[in-house]
This record gives sequence, structure tokens and C-alpha cells, in this order.
Amino acid sequence: MSGKNPESLLWQKVKKGLTDCFLTRIESSTINGIPDIHAVSKNKIFWIELKSDELSFPALNKWQIVWINKYIKAGGTVFILKETLLKRSLKLYRPVSVFTDPRTLVPEISFSFPYQWPTVQRHLLGEPFLPEAARSRSSSRTKPRSRLRTGDHRQPTGSSAGVL
Repeated sequence: MSGKNPESLLWQKVKKGLTDCFLTRIESSTINGIPDIHAVSKNKIFWIELKSDELSFPALNKWQIVWINKYIKAGGTVFILKETLLKRSLKLYRPVSVFTDPRTLVPEISFSFPYQWPTVQRHLLGEPFLPEAARSRSSSRTKPRSRLRTGDHRQPTGSSAGVL
């Protein structure tokens, strides 16, 4: 793996880390500007552009800017996942409107090494962030309370009564 370029190494990390997503790496010389990864998870479809360098902003070429702008204008979602190698950080950008200068993008969230891929994944999917302790408490809760109190033997009403 040492002979691979930094974006290929980042792809390997993303592929292992985003376990709830169906990911397809796109390597196209026919469509200028198309992002690196097409992703689907939990009825959400989005693209991810990978960047791995030492710049303080995502270095997008003119074709990438045009493609992202058109896709966002059509209602799509694109993320830019940028790894800064020396600082060992990962920044997640989400352009939401037409932009002309990638240097003006501000990351939605940053992660320090070692990356917490479940948190990255939750952010990509728009799920609320829950600290580890809160997640374990919520998953260990008992069943939700029934509307009927103990000793109350009334039948539920409505069209679903008696249906299993």
C-alpha cells in the first residue's frame, strides 16, 4: 500500500469505515469532475469527493466545481472528505449552494486521528450525534410503555383492532 497515492489510501479507510453504506468507487476519464465515490444508505444517496493533501481547503479543479454545482442545483447531495496528512485530521465539507471558490468552504465537522468512523458515518447520513454513553443507554431501554395501564382490559379501538 505504500506505493498508492494519498487519495487511494483514504479510499481504503473510507471503505472499511463506512460499514452501513453501499459504496462504489468511480474512476472515470469520460465524465469530467464526477466525484470519487457514489454512496447509498438508509434511502439516502450522495456522492463523496476525496481529497488528501496539505492544503487548508479542498483543492477542486474547474470540472469538479462545475459538476458539484450542477448536482446540487438539481437537488443532490455531495460531500467532500479531506484528509490533511501532516495534521492527521479529517474534515467533512458539504457544499449546499452554488459556489465559485472552494477556498471559501468551511468544514461542517473535523475529526482528529484516530478517526471515529461511526461518527463520520452518522454525520454523512444526517443522523443525530449521540455520545457513546447515551447510545448504549438508549439501546438498553426496555420496550416503550403501552397505552393501556396494568389491569385495564379494554380493547384498542380503530381500524387496527384485532389485527396482528
